[in-house]
Amino acid sequence: MPSTSEDDAPKNPLTQPAFLGAGVIVALIIVLGLVLAFSSSDQGPKAASTAPRQTAPTTTTDAKTASDSVCGLPPGDQEVPTKAPTGTRWELVGKMIAPTAPAAQGPGRGVGGIRTCFQHSPAGALYAAVNFWATLTAQTEAETYQELAVKSPERDRAIAAATDDKLVGLQVAGFAFSAYEPDRASVRLAFRMEDGRLVSADTPLIWNDGDWRYKIPLDQGAGSVAQLASLDTFIAWKGE
Repeated sequence: MPSTSEDDAPKNPLTQPAFLGAGVIVALIIVLGLVLAFSSSDQGPKAASTAPRQTAPTTTTDAKTASDSVCGLPPGDQEVPTKAPTGTRWELVGKMIAPTAPAAQGPGRGVGGIRTCFQHSPAGALYAAVNFWATLTAQTEAETYQELAVKSPERDRAIAAATDDKLVGLQVAGFAFSAYEPDRASVRLAFRMEDGRLVSADTPLIWNDGDWRYKIPLDQGAGSVAQLASLDTFIAWKGE
């Protein structure tokens, strides 16, 4: 297998000067182990009213009460959220405000800016997705991938190529589910930059070893970062 050259190493788009600067960006770069496309048009997901692909959960009593969470969090509501979660506290993680509900959606654990153990539910996946990006503002890419990404050759390559950069200048503004199944989720998050621009980012997750973990995709077209014209296709959600 050919080795990955420095020019081919994954880059983090939200830490690059070209991304943080003003103007139209049209490029393809490898980021967080996936190819992320920047464009000046709104390339958000389908409208929030369109239900994502979802496998119906079992309705047995055991499935409702049993927990496979690494820290014992209850399974919770298995319906994909159609509005902003209630009862959420927001805490500063690095430079980003992140949601927390330790006894419900999670995180159930947090050490040194690494927040883990999220509920095995769509809402738990949403909390995990936002906290993943918040961790990138508190820890380096390598530290974040090491702790929060599913083990895979793609993860190993991303760790080897990671820089010491940390994310700056963005806050979560909304979300939309592209898909949800009990063992995987695809959450698209909207972020507002310091200069007021809106961007979105795919966050694929896998339920692995009792927690939601970031999945670095095999294929290059699996995810994208895009500039947004509005939050029309997202459910608005932000730290208060």
